[in-house]
Amino acid sequence: MSRFPRLWTRPNAGVAVMNRCIQGRHLLKPSPRLNQIVVGALAKAQEKYPVEIYSGAFASNHFHLHLQAPTVKIQADFMAHFTRKLSFETGILYDWETRTFPDRYHSSEVSQEPEAQIQRLVYHLKHGAKEGLVSGPLDWPGVNFLDALITGEPLKGIWIDRSGYYRARSRGENVSLEDFTEHLELPIAPLPCWAHLNQESRRDFVLDIIREIEEETAANHAANGTAPLGAEVVLAGDPHDYPKKLKKSPQPLFHAFRKKIRQDMREAFALILAAYYEASKRLRSGEGNVEFPENSFPPGLPFVEPAWAMAGPALKAPEPG
Repeated sequence: MSRFPRLWTRPNAGVAVMNRCIQGRHLLKPSPRLNQIVVGALAKAQEKYPVEIYSGAFASNHFHLHLQAPTVKIQADFMAHFTRKLSFETGILYDWETRTFPDRYHSSEVSQEPEAQIQRLVYHLKHGAKEGLVSGPLDWPGVNFLDALITGEPLKGIWIDRSGYYRARSRGENVSLEDFTEHLELPIAPLPCWAHLNQESRRDFVLDIIREIEEETAANHAANGTAPLGAEVVLAGDPHDYPKKLKKSPQPLFHAFRKKIRQDMREAFALILAAYYEASKRLRSGEGNVEFPENSFPPGLPFVEPAWAMAGPALKAPEPG
C-alpha cells in the first residue's frame, strides 16, 4: 500500500510531528546524556535544513515537535536527519540493536490561529504531568524546551561524529570520543502569534501556562487520592520496557481551534489531494508530462518545488494567509 502523501494547504505551514519508539519501548527514557543528544541532533539537523522549532516534548517512548519549514521536502529532510541520528545514538546508549523509530513520523498541519499554536505548546508542556509522573513541566527530567522558552536562550547539546571517530581509531590514532564531540546550541523560535512580543512578555505567558498545569495536576491528584510518581521513577526506568497494551489513537491531519477553520483546511486539503491522486492515476497510465501539485512528492519522481523556491534564494516564500 502506498504511503499517504505529505501535503500542505498553504505555504510556510506550521506542522506538529510525532514519532513513537518501536513497540512503545522506553528508548527515549530521559537522562542527562540523552537530553544532550536530543538537543544536539536537533541542532545539527537545523544547521543543514532551515527549520524553526517552536516547542516539543520528549516522553520515554515517543516525541512531539511543533515546527515550520519552507517546504515539505525540507521538513522531510530535517526529520530524516534528526531521527536517524537519534535512533543511532539511543541504540548505543541503551544497548538496542534495531531501529528506534521503525515507522514513518506523522505530521499534522497547525492553523495560523493563535489559540491553535498555544494549544500545541500547552499539550507539549503537559507531558509527564498528565500521565501522573510529575507535578508539572518544571519537574520533567526530559527535554521539553522550558529553559529556552522562559529565558529566550538557546539550549545546549552535543553532536558526536562517530564516523570520524571510528576512522581515526581504525588508523590507530590515540583519540577519545570527546575529540569528536561537537557542542551545539539550539535556538527555540517564539510562536508566530508571539513573535511581536518581547521576551519578558513571552516568558510571562509560559509561566502562566506552567502554573495552570501545576494547579490542574494537583487538583486531579487531590480528587483521585493519588500523587505523582516523581522524576526519580522516570529516570530509574528500564529503556527496554514496553507497555503490554500500546495506546494508539488516530492522528489528526489538522490542529485548528475553530470548527470553521478546520473545515476550511479540510476542504483545501481535499482539493490538493484530489489533484495529486488524479496526477498519479495519469502517470500510472503511461501519460507523460503530468503536473503534480507544488510542494509534493510525486511517486517515483523528483519533488515538485514551489514556484517561489524555483525562483532562487532572493525570493522569499509567500506569507501565510
